Amino acid sequence: MNMWENARSRYIVSLLSLLVILSAMAPAALPRLGDGKSGNLPAAIDPSDYVAGEVMVKLARPGTIAAEEGKLVASSAELTNILAGLPFNSASEILPGTYKLSLSDEGQTAKIDVMAAIATLQASSEVASAEPNAIYRLMVTPNDPQYVAGQQWGLTQIRAEQAWDVTKGSGDFIIAILDTGTALDHPDLEGKIVQGYDFHNNDGDPSDDEGHGTYTAGIAAAISDNGTGIAGVSWGARIMPVKVLSASGSGSDSKIAQGIRWAVDHGARIINASLGGSLDTTVMRDAARYAYDHNVLLVASAGNTPDGKPNYPAAFDTVLAVGATGRNDTFTGFSSWGPFVDVTAPGVGILGTAIDGGYDYANGTSASCPFVSGLASLVWSVNPSLTAEQVRWIIEDSSDDFGDPGFDEHYGKGRVNAEKAVRMAQQGPPPARTATPVGQPTITPAPQSTQPPTQGASLQVDSKQVFPGSLLAMIGAGFGPNELIDLDIKLANGSSESIGKAQADAQGAFRAEAALPNNIPVGKITLTASGATSGRKASVELTVEAGSPGNGGQSTVQGTVRGNLAGAVVHLKPSLGVSGAELTAQPDAKGAYSFTRLASGFYSLTVTGPGSLTAGPFSVQVDGTAADVKTIDVTLAGTRPVAIEKVPPITSTATLVYFPPVGHTLRGPFLKFWQQNGGLPVFGYPLTEEFQEISPTDGKTYTVQYFERNRFELHPEFAGTRNEVLMGLLGVEMTRGRTFPPGAAFTGDATHAYFPETRHSLSGPFLKYWQQHGGLPIFGYPISEELMENGYLVQYFERNRFEYHPENAAPYDVLLGLLGTEIMKRNGWIAP
Repeated sequence: MNMWENARSRYIVSLLSLLVILSAMAPAALPRLGDGKSGNLPAAIDPSDYVAGEVMVKLARPGTIAAEEGKLVASSAELTNILAGLPFNSASEILPGTYKLSLSDEGQTAKIDVMAAIATLQASSEVASAEPNAIYRLMVTPNDPQYVAGQQWGLTQIRAEQAWDVTKGSGDFIIAILDTGTALDHPDLEGKIVQGYDFHNNDGDPSDDEGHGTYTAGIAAAISDNGTGIAGVSWGARIMPVKVLSASGSGSDSKIAQGIRWAVDHGARIINASLGGSLDTTVMRDAARYAYDHNVLLVASAGNTPDGKPNYPAAFDTVLAVGATGRNDTFTGFSSWGPFVDVTAPGVGILGTAIDGGYDYANGTSASCPFVSGLASLVWSVNPSLTAEQVRWIIEDSSDDFGDPGFDEHYGKGRVNAEKAVRMAQQGPPPARTATPVGQPTITPAPQSTQPPTQGASLQVDSKQVFPGSLLAMIGAGFGPNELIDLDIKLANGSSESIGKAQADAQGAFRAEAALPNNIPVGKITLTASGATSGRKASVELTVEAGSPGNGGQSTVQGTVRGNLAGAVVHLKPSLGVSGAELTAQPDAKGAYSFTRLASGFYSLTVTGPGSLTAGPFSVQVDGTAADVKTIDVTLAGTRPVAIEKVPPITSTATLVYFPPVGHTLRGPFLKFWQQNGGLPVFGYPLTEEFQEISPTDGKTYTVQYFERNRFELHPEFAGTRNEVLMGLLGVEMTRGRTFPPGAAFTGDATHAYFPETRHSLSGPFLKYWQQHGGLPIFGYPISEELMENGYLVQYFERNRFEYHPENAAPYDVLLGLLGTEIMKRNGWIAP
C-alpha cells in the first residue's frame, strides 16, 4: 500500500552541522560485549576517526595505571615495563579498569604511532583490550534539508497527545543529553535543567556552543503547556546537559565514555546520545554496558548513512537504536538500517529549541532519538518499578508495525506509539525474554514490482514558482522498483546541489518533499530526480522568486458569508507551513470577503458574529501563486436545528428504530438505506432527527439526517431507485480549500484501481472495503491518494473519508471517518 502523504506545507529550515560518517570501511561482524582485545576494528583505520596520540587500555584484571615522576606505572610489573617503552606520560581512568593514555605535551602527540602502541599493548596478558580513542560525530543530515514537514507533526504521529492523557512525565526522571551541551538560559529549557558537566573543557559549565544539544533537549523535554515555543515529549522530565562534543560536532571515546559514566553516577535514568561513529571499540561497548548494568537506558541515533552498516553506540545490544521515519511513516531515504535498528521515530522537518533562544527545524536520526528518550520518561513515570530493560521492551512491543510484518531491518519493531506504550506500562512489567544478539545485515534485493514501469520517468511538483527555503511536494513515476531517488537542483550558473533523496515503491513511483536552500539565488533552476540503480531521470524547471514562503505570496482565499452579516468577522489564521499573525476581514453587504497575497501553506478559517454560532474551522491550503484562488462559502446560523434535540423514548418497530444511547430515531427510507449498507458499524448512530437543510454543494433544499459518520439525503426525484437516499458529499465538503496532487496513472488489476475521472488510485484494505460496502454508488470516487492525518492512514472520497485502524481486527481495520460529527462541530451545532 502506498504510504506517502500528500503534504504540501512549506518551511524555512535552519540546518545543524554536517554529519560525516565514514562508509568506505568493509562491514564486519558485531560481537557481543566483551569479545576481543580490540573491539571489532577494521584492519585499516582512517586517522580522522580517532584522537591523535591517545590510546584506550582496558586491564585484564583489577589494577591501576598512574603517572609518577613523568612515567607511567601500573600495578603489574609486566605492564609497567611495557609502558616504559611507550611515549605516554599521562593516564586517566575513564571507566573502572579502563584508562586513556596520552602525552602531557600536546605538541608532540603527532609523533606517536597510535597503532604501533596498540599492537605492543595487545601483546600483553595484562591487557584486555587496546584501541584508539575513537571520534563520534553528530547524527544530523548533511547540508541538504530533506523531507521537511509541519510544525511538531511528530508529536501527533506518535500519539503523544493521547499519552499525555495518561501521564505528562515526572521530574523524578532525568534525561542526560550527551551532546554539545545545552543552552542553559533557553526559555523553554532553563526551568528544568539540572547540574551537568562539560567533558570537552573539563568544567562544570555545559553550555552549548554548537546548537545540536539544545535542539535534541527541546524535542525530548521542552517546557510544555506554557503558552510559549514548543512542547516536549515529556513535560515533566528534567534535563542533564553532558557536553562531550565540541563546537565542531565531534568528540572522542574517552569523553563520551566519561560522559556516560558521569550521567549514570549523577542520577540520570535515560541517556540520549544523538551521535555515532563507525568504529566498534571496547571502551564504548563497556561504557554502554556500564549504563546497562546500572539500570540506565541508553538511547542512540541509528545514523544517517543508508548502507546497511552499523553505527555505534547504537549497534550495541545494550542500546536502544532509533531510525527515522517521515510524515507518512515511510522509512526515510537517509536513515541507517540494519539488524541493529530497534525502533523508528519521526525524523523529518522536526522543530526543536535553538541555541539563540528560538527554534529550528532539522532532519535526521538525531531528531528521532529524543522522541524515544522522552517516551522512555513517560513510560517510567507511569510505572517507576520497571527496569531499564523492561522500559525498552515496552517501547519496542508497543510500536506500530510498518514495513515487513514483525521485525525488519528498516523499522526494527516499528514506529514508536506513545499512547500504546504508556498504557502497556500501566499493565505492569512485560514478560521476560531472551536477548537476541545483533547479527549481520541481510543485504537482500527489495521485492520486485509485479507491474514494472512501461513508460519513461516523469516528475510533477506542487508549484513552479518558489522561494528560498520553499518546501517542494513532488510526485514521480516510471522509475525502478524500490530504488533510491536522488533529488538535485541545477542553478543558472551551472552548479548543482543535492536537496535530498526519495524512495520509489514497488511500482517505481514516489512521493516526497524536499526543501530548497535558504540561500538559493533568484532565477531559473532545474529540479531533477534520478534513479540510483535504473539511471532513469526526470526534470522540471522552476522559478525562484525573491522573498520567503513565510513572508508573502500571491494566493487568494475568498467566499461568501450567508446568514446574519451584522458584525460578522472572517478570521484566517496561519496553521501549518506558514508564519504570521491572524488576518481578519468583514463581509460586505452581499456577504463577500477576500484575503489576498497569501503565502504558501495551510490556514484555518472561521467566521464569528454577535448572536451567531461560530462556523469553522475550515482548513484552507494555498500554494502561494497568483493562479491559486480558494473559495470558501460559509453559513452563519443563529441557532442549532431543532432536530438535534433528543426525543423521548419510543418503542422500536420494523419501520422505526429508537437508539437510547443518543436519543434519536431512524425510520423510512433512511432506515432502509442504513440497514442495507452496513448499519451501525459503518455509519454509527443518528445524531439528529430528519430536517430540511440547504445543500452546501448545489444550494437545493433536501430532507437530511446526520449520523456520526455521514449525512443521509433524501432525493425524491430518484424514488423507487437505489439513489433515493444518497450519502452527502461530506468528503468534498471537508476538503474544500485543500489541494491533493494527482496520483500516477497505471493499468489496474485485482488489487489496484486507477480512476481517470479524478486521477486518483485505490488499493489494499481501502479498495477491499470500498468494494465490499457499495463502491462507487455509495462512496463516490477517490479525491485524494492515501495520506497521514492525526496518526492514521486515510483517503478521501467524494462522500466520506476512509481511515485505517491497524489496532482493530478485520473487518473493522477500515472505518469511515466521523465526518457527520465533524461537520456538525464545524457548523457550531455541537461543542468541538
